[in-house]
Amino acid sequence: MVLDEQGNIDFDDCSLAENCRASYPLEAIDHRVLSADGPVPNNIFFLCADAFGVLPPVAELTDAQAMYYFLSGYTAKVAGTEIGIKEPVATFSTCFGAPFMPQHAVVYAKSMERQHLY
Repeated sequence: MVLDEQGNIDFDDCSLAENCRASYPLEAIDHRVLSADGPVPNNIFFLCADAFGVLPPVAELTDAQAMYYFLSGYTAKVAGTEIGIKEPVATFSTCFGAPFMPQHAVVYAKSMERQHLY
C-alpha cells in the first residue's frame, strides 16, 4: 500500500500493484469477538474469477469435490487486478490464496476436514 504525506492509504495509487492488500490487528475492529473464534459455518462459498465459464455460477459440491476445488484454487488473473494483464489468464492459487498461506496446503485441508467445514 502507498501512503500519502499524512500517512493515510492512497487507494488511487496503483504504482506498486493494481490489487493491493493490507492487514491490521483485530483490536482495530469495533465489536469483534475477543476470542477471534466463531461458530462452525453451515455453508462455505468459494469466490472465483472464472473468466472462461469453466465452473457453474452456483453448485452444491460433494465433500470430495469441495476439498478438490479448495486445494486447486482455480481462478483467473484479470485486467485491473494484476499489472500487465490485458486479457484473462487461467491460473491456480492453492486454497485461493497461495501467496498468503504460510503453511502447506494440506494443513488447511486437514483443518477443514477435522471441523467438517466442507
